[in-house]
Amino acid sequence: MRKPLFLFLLLPFLLTACGDSQPAGPEMTGDVLPDMMAALDSVGIRAKLQHLSSDEMAGRAPGTPGEDLAVEYIAEQMRAAGLEPAVGGSFFQEVALVSATPAPRGPLTLRAHDGETVALDFVDDFIASTDLTDESVETEGQLVFVGYGIDAPEENWHAFKDVDVTDKILVSFVNDPIAGDEEPNLFQGDTLTYYGRWTYKYEEARRRGAKGVLLIHTLGTAGYPFTVLSGGARSPQIQLATPPENPLAMKGWITRETAEQLAQMAGTTLDEWFAAANDRDFEPQVLPITASYDADYTVREFAGRNVIGKITGRTNPDEAIIYTAHHDHLGIATPVEGDSIYNGAVDNASGVAMLLELAEAFAAAPTKPARTVLFASVTAEESGLLGAEFYARNPVMPMQQTVANINVDSGNIYGETDDIVGIGAERSEMLDLLREAAVEEGMTVTADPQPNQGLFFRSDQLAFARSGVPAVFIETGRTYRNQPASYYDEVQGGYNRTRYHQPSDEFDPAWSMGGLLQQTRVALRMGYRLAFQGVTPQWNEGEAFAQAR
Repeated sequence: MRKPLFLFLLLPFLLTACGDSQPAGPEMTGDVLPDMMAALDSVGIRAKLQHLSSDEMAGRAPGTPGEDLAVEYIAEQMRAAGLEPAVGGSFFQEVALVSATPAPRGPLTLRAHDGETVALDFVDDFIASTDLTDESVETEGQLVFVGYGIDAPEENWHAFKDVDVTDKILVSFVNDPIAGDEEPNLFQGDTLTYYGRWTYKYEEARRRGAKGVLLIHTLGTAGYPFTVLSGGARSPQIQLATPPENPLAMKGWITRETAEQLAQMAGTTLDEWFAAANDRDFEPQVLPITASYDADYTVREFAGRNVIGKITGRTNPDEAIIYTAHHDHLGIATPVEGDSIYNGAVDNASGVAMLLELAEAFAAAPTKPARTVLFASVTAEESGLLGAEFYARNPVMPMQQTVANINVDSGNIYGETDDIVGIGAERSEMLDLLREAAVEEGMTVTADPQPNQGLFFRSDQLAFARSGVPAVFIETGRTYRNQPASYYDEVQGGYNRTRYHQPSDEFDPAWSMGGLLQQTRVALRMGYRLAFQGVTPQWNEGEAFAQAR
């Protein structure tokens, strides 16, 4: 299947040779995998998960005392396991960040040319942040509806046509245009491409010199309720300290109900906007409406911290594989039923617990791996994959010598499954490794059941893929053992509705660790093949991410 060629993939990396499985070195004798597998311990995973998600960690927001406690704990666990510090003699890689905490001076005001005025309430009707680091930002501009806001030459899709949107505020849908019977593979059909991600919409707006963006939120296009966005809207909005080119004064989202109001002010309906946006001949619509929004920001420059340990390779130390998980969550934010600590137990204390267990397992091997193995707990994932992006720009080992990335995020705490999902594995030969590992665990591999949600673009493996490194995000299976077929939808649907990015994502002593242990065992088997047996996965032919290498 043809893949979109993103502009951001054209990085100046040299092509490195990839091949089939081969011995990593002539000294490789014996099988150390049983020793490694024996070191995995569901009791240890439980203890790490519980500690990292405790109230003591205060939600682990980047640059807070809570993150300090978390990273010191993670570094100590790595040190105790026998890992070497990977960052110039330290376990810590400082990530330069800047935060801007919004304090709106008033509503977001929409003014139609006929005099109609609509005042929108922060959090309830819209949320907004900024690329700027100014303490006061006043934004006013003409609204332009740009459909899906996509310029994709390889799809012959040019939503902007020749319309100049400099200094305008763009109104855009998230997601991709909808594939129909005439073009069933348009933008990969049901699989969300990077063009559909909200991050791309902002990037394209910057390239075109826009002043701001208002993204239209719907449950169907975003995949999560508006409360996931609005819950942290008053919290510090974090970005890398190096500002983007052509920064946006306003980066906002509006609810579906607000979008309906806006469309009516423009003399149309939201349904008509959806239909128009899905036409290849769509042209931007300059709306007879201006928007204005003034806000003060408390600006703070600070550093988050990645924690990186390693086991140096025995015969091929200049080649590496890297395991990743993110330790940050949302910190202390808007209270829900009196609870203001966003503990992030599933997301992603569970992933860090798995990462640390993997580190202990590799360290337990009586023989060092042929290749170097890196274990990176990264910061600021919830703010836009910032810790992983910073690492990709400042790797401890060159990305062109990094063979593969295995990412663990939001693990399975509902019990053992008969299957496992590898988000993004199908893009490279990582899928073969995943299938082998799954079979050895008595499991099968299930394809991403929600490809339209774009999960590959929503966790830290994206930074590695964008740098040309074959990557996979180990995800929960769907077929639970000794449970009805509906069980996954019940537990995962309940989590998404009531716990995802909410204070209620807390550790529960009743959780089973069986599913987490399964995922960890699969990830370990994959890493064993990569680190000990010299497997070098290649991107699939035509895969866009291969261009970066």
